Amino acid sequence: MNYEIKKLENSTVEISLVLEGAEVKGYKDEVIKNLAGKADVPGFRKGKAPSSAIESKFKEVIQEEVTEKVLQAHYETVLKETGLKPVNFVNSANVELEDEKYVGKFLVDVYPEFEVANYKGLEAEKETFEMNDEVLNSEIELMIEKESKLADAPEGYKAQIDDTLDLAFEGFIDGEAFEGGKADSHMLKLGSKMFIGDFEEQLVGYEAGQEGEVNVSFPENYHAPNLAGKPALFKVKVNAVKVMEKPELNDEFAKAQGFESVEDLKAKKAVEIKEREEARTVNEYRGKLLQQVVDNTEMALPNSMIEREIKGRITEMEQQLSTQGIGLDMYLKMSGVTMEKMNEQLRPMAAQKVKLDVILDAIATAEDITVSDEELADKMEEVAKMYGMDTEKLNEELTKAGNLNTFKENVKIDTRIQKTMDFIVNNAK
Repeated sequence: MNYEIKKLENSTVEISLVLEGAEVKGYKDEVIKNLAGKADVPGFRKGKAPSSAIESKFKEVIQEEVTEKVLQAHYETVLKETGLKPVNFVNSANVELEDEKYVGKFLVDVYPEFEVANYKGLEAEKETFEMNDEVLNSEIELMIEKESKLADAPEGYKAQIDDTLDLAFEGFIDGEAFEGGKADSHMLKLGSKMFIGDFEEQLVGYEAGQEGEVNVSFPENYHAPNLAGKPALFKVKVNAVKVMEKPELNDEFAKAQGFESVEDLKAKKAVEIKEREEARTVNEYRGKLLQQVVDNTEMALPNSMIEREIKGRITEMEQQLSTQGIGLDMYLKMSGVTMEKMNEQLRPMAAQKVKLDVILDAIATAEDITVSDEELADKMEEVAKMYGMDTEKLNEELTKAGNLNTFKENVKIDTRIQKTMDFIVNNAK
């Protein structure tokens, strides 16, 4: 066997294999013999067709099966001798099989060759979080707003910005009602800018039951050409004015949120916010350091690695959508996005993620960063707690599903990546 390696773009290599003589003849004879016993060849009884007839009728099949045997015999040898690290199996092949000579050209995506940019002594701005009453009060206000509800305003109340109107309206252009410009009951929050121009501002001061007229002009670039740039008159009636009723911050409210009292709520929320925000600042700081390494490292990523990451992200999206009772096809229709467009949108993020993973793997190897059995056990225990079970139960469930080893290997890989990122942070200035 002779072979040649040719490097192509995007970390793809072309492997050319040439075999001649008895080895090729042996592969062909074996394939033809197997075909002869089960193939139907016009003019011959099954199993009685001569080799020449089998070879003529099943040329492509013979090439494919001989190629499979050639790869089984020599592919691993080529990889060991050249040091190539394939991302996946052969992408495509161009084969010529004539008499006792075999020539095969195979395209294989391999891990990129590159030099990691400097990852020690990096500098980046790190935000310092300071817990104070303003931050705590803002968080509590969000809790209150979440529990707030719309209620009818008292009689005689005049609508203000941020109030919500139950509004009936009909629009006219040059005295003629236009399609899509009428509603008997539409909930409109004043100040939301959901309606064109100063439509909402003109309703400030209206009371429940009040009727009136609103004059606006459609924007020149309005999506409906028949309305674009035209002045319109809307006849309106306020069916109801609704205001947001906020619950009072008291012990009753605190207990409804799972706390013992307002004092307990504030104390525990303060701790929660501090932990959350400090984790955010650390993640952002780490992200800045990692981005420096990514931006300063040049490599040509194979497309198959990026496609695999895109596929993984779409699979995760499908799983998330399924919990909401929505299929991917329905989501695409609702969002007006095609699968091709989604792939295009995901590609830059997927490429960045793959590049970072490859870089971190290289750094981990260079720095001999590994995960011990004890570390893996601790991580498995942590994962088990996330699922509300102990490690023994998690292992039992994974064993039933037949993917315990795969799961553990993925946890090990994730832990190694995390340790590598920590290494970069710990070695920053």
